[in-house]
Amino acid sequence: MTVFVASRHIPHSGALSELGRLALAFVDGGPEWLAWAVANPASQYDFPDETAFVAGVQQGLHASPLTLLPRLGLLVSPVKLMALGLADLRTLARAEGGDTSAVVAVQTGKILADQGLLTQADLGAGSAFLAEAGVATAPVFQSMALEDQLAVHGLLRLSEGQNAQNLELQKEAAAFGAKQARTPLEFVDYYKCFLHHTAKLGALNDTAERRAELAEQALQTLLPLLFGALDCPQVAGLAAAAEVSQTVNAWIARGRQIGFARLSQGVQQIIQYTNFESETGEAAKAVVTGYLGAAQSLLATAQPQRGALRQDGACLRLPFQSGEQQAELELAASGSITLSRFQKAPSARAKPKPAPAKNGSNTEVAP
Repeated sequence: MTVFVASRHIPHSGALSELGRLALAFVDGGPEWLAWAVANPASQYDFPDETAFVAGVQQGLHASPLTLLPRLGLLVSPVKLMALGLADLRTLARAEGGDTSAVVAVQTGKILADQGLLTQADLGAGSAFLAEAGVATAPVFQSMALEDQLAVHGLLRLSEGQNAQNLELQKEAAAFGAKQARTPLEFVDYYKCFLHHTAKLGALNDTAERRAELAEQALQTLLPLLFGALDCPQVAGLAAAAEVSQTVNAWIARGRQIGFARLSQGVQQIIQYTNFESETGEAAKAVVTGYLGAAQSLLATAQPQRGALRQDGACLRLPFQSGEQQAELELAASGSITLSRFQKAPSARAKPKPAPAKNGSNTEVAP
């Protein structure tokens, strides 16, 4: 078997870069497969680059894009590992290889934190959160992928430092999310919807039943208005930021909108980032239309900043900012490009807000 990477013959592992060799070593059986491959002339493999090579070996050997670092308890894509850079990958290799020194432990912890990489212990905190909220056994959580676990873990930030009243409110939000959702990601969206909507209405003095009723009314209003906001452009796999920006500009130039990944995400953004409270009819429609229109205007003129590759190595978050507004696009594993966030920049949110329009059409982004 002959192995080519970027049209270059690989006769042994030494022909790979140090980054490629280190990443391949994290793939269980990866170095052994390469040694077998170069000694077997029966067939030929050709990869466009080392990232595709390491990812292909992982997928081919284990039928999964994720490799396990058992000592660290980290499930991660080799693509993400290669994106860390050589110095960080060397540190992780030392830690996974058994180096328990204080220096390596501190460096490893910093790498994981800076890169947003969550270990089994970290993800366990998300499971504990669901249990404390009383929804861990809800049917929607019977099958949790890594993406789902990461999203649930992200809810922990909303619960930090909360008083007893807010903890009870979070249990209400969890019950609401578990009732409305059909996937774990939808649960996360609806959980946020409940908390932000309750805070907007100042409904803390209402009963739990009334808060749930108000939140459900908001969903009934907004969900039908967002059926047309699910369309999105696509690229082939994990594309560079420049290609994503070019695709987005061409899409918007044809009069089309960058939509949401799912209906629940659209509702969550409208509730969290606009002045929507309990509007209905044309007033609610104006809020949705204004929000989407403002987002498209930003995306059509701003250039993406440095993106963040997620732990699965397949999803990329690309931030955009212009003046007092910022947005974030998500490039999914499928190649679809969707709007994951549009809001005022933090500095802008600190300024006094003008009074909302009387007709309910004010689409100013709320904090």
